[in-house]
Amino acid sequence: MRALTGVEELLRSAAQAGDELDLRGADVREVRAEVIRDLLLESMDPRGLKLRGAVVLGTLDLDGLRTQARLRLRDSRLPQGITMRGAALSLLDLGGCTMTGLLADDVTVEGTVLLRRGVAVTGLVSFAGARIGGKLDLADARLSGGSGAALVADRATIGSDLLLDDTEVTGGHPDGALQLTGTRVAGRLSARRIRAANPRGPAVSAANLQVTDTVDLSQGSAIRGVGDRGAVRLVGARLGSLSLGGARIDNSSGWALAAHYLDVSGTVYLDAVRATGGIRLSGSRIGGQVMVAGAEVDGGPGPALAGTRLHVAQAVLLDDAVFTSTGDRPTVDLRSARIAGDLELRRTRLTHPTGTALRLNSATVEGEAMLQGTVVEQGDLELDGLTYRGLPGRQEVTAPERLDWLRRMPTYAAQPYRQLAAAYQAAGHEDDARQVLVAQQRRLDGTLSGWTRTRHRLFGLTLQYGYQPLRAVALLAGVLLAAIVLFGALGGGTRTEAGRPCPMVDRVGLAIDAAVPLVSTGADDRCKLATGTGPGQALAAAGWVLTLVGWASATLVVAGYSGLVRRR
Repeated sequence: MRALTGVEELLRSAAQAGDELDLRGADVREVRAEVIRDLLLESMDPRGLKLRGAVVLGTLDLDGLRTQARLRLRDSRLPQGITMRGAALSLLDLGGCTMTGLLADDVTVEGTVLLRRGVAVTGLVSFAGARIGGKLDLADARLSGGSGAALVADRATIGSDLLLDDTEVTGGHPDGALQLTGTRVAGRLSARRIRAANPRGPAVSAANLQVTDTVDLSQGSAIRGVGDRGAVRLVGARLGSLSLGGARIDNSSGWALAAHYLDVSGTVYLDAVRATGGIRLSGSRIGGQVMVAGAEVDGGPGPALAGTRLHVAQAVLLDDAVFTSTGDRPTVDLRSARIAGDLELRRTRLTHPTGTALRLNSATVEGEAMLQGTVVEQGDLELDGLTYRGLPGRQEVTAPERLDWLRRMPTYAAQPYRQLAAAYQAAGHEDDARQVLVAQQRRLDGTLSGWTRTRHRLFGLTLQYGYQPLRAVALLAGVLLAAIVLFGALGGGTRTEAGRPCPMVDRVGLAIDAAVPLVSTGADDRCKLATGTGPGQALAAAGWVLTLVGWASATLVVAGYSGLVRRR
């Protein structure tokens, strides 16, 4: 054992007795780093080495050190930092320390690692590949990585919780200020009120993170990053649940939250999030709900919410949220999503000045689509292929209000109208169903041209596209009435065999014969048109027209009631 100073002798005695040496307020506080290493290799009390308020001279080099001792070095200053790569300890407590770095790659700690209570590190803290049996607690720490990363725990295995509550993390590494790629946490990851920033990349980079319990970055967390990799990166992560409720996330050049291919067994809480940059959940599988109620998300040139091929076992709740974007992609994109519960967009506000505000193409909602009060301030809707159960919105929402949504589609598609009509029919609202189907045909009219469009419009005027066949009956009755009036007024154009004008009853019979196809009253056996007279010629010409119109009207009646026009 090397020669010891007075303070170092006191530390040796305290370690052998299991006591703490507290140097706060002492005149001499310096302890050489190599002395601490030597003491850890000596036999000591099971309670380990406990030192508080010291100034450690030199780098505390514990690389490869293997000991069953506990190291409690608290409220101390380590101007040249600590290295313990590949070391093995029973417990590590550095609470309240100030240091220039902590390199603990591949370290093994049987119990807990504590870097809490105001730990301040200027430089890198690295637990890459570490194996920690208990929790890793960095709550209320201040970690500044400068131009590099502040905290790296890639591929680390943590047997309990990872705690980052109230922690401040800043760094400039392109791969992230806080790096947790492939980290495994057997408990929860709690980072409530965390403040993380990176001017050169993600603030939190945790692709393929595995956390058995919840990942909680809620309660006012403030996270700022740059680049298309996202300010918070959780690509391919597997979590118990995820909460970013009330967080502020900023990324002016990419995603605020990049969490595509996420696998969450519980609920994703994004309620009241304030985000500059979009939220990406494409291809993710969520076992509970996705809650984005009350959020305000500005996607900038990208989507505000991207959830293509998203699978959700319960509901997706977007109530009272505000989504805006300006690029060539939809503001809210849930194309081909599968939602086992309800899709709720009550009082949601969507804005896209030049493109699509909401895309639900080919989405399946096994519950109800609650759309009442949704305001599309600017932008189109894409709804082709969307299926849902029941009527979209509450019962008090009218058919015209629901049709307003369908009119926002940039191009005609039949399926959304058919889906809505089927929902009305299932609810027993036949009149509303017909109103929807008529609106569909009117929208279809805008896609036709030439004779096809003329014929389609004729069917609309006469039969309401086959959904109101009584119109054809009324037309046939009108033709019959016109014929009766005409034949009654021009009696001088008819003659009996005796050469006299026909009686009124026979003139009415002639009118019926002319106007109603396949009907014969026998009046023409007793009464003929006097075509040698002006009135007779007028009746002959009118009869041809009446017969033509009557045949057309009768055909429409038959087609309307048989459904031929509708099927076509």
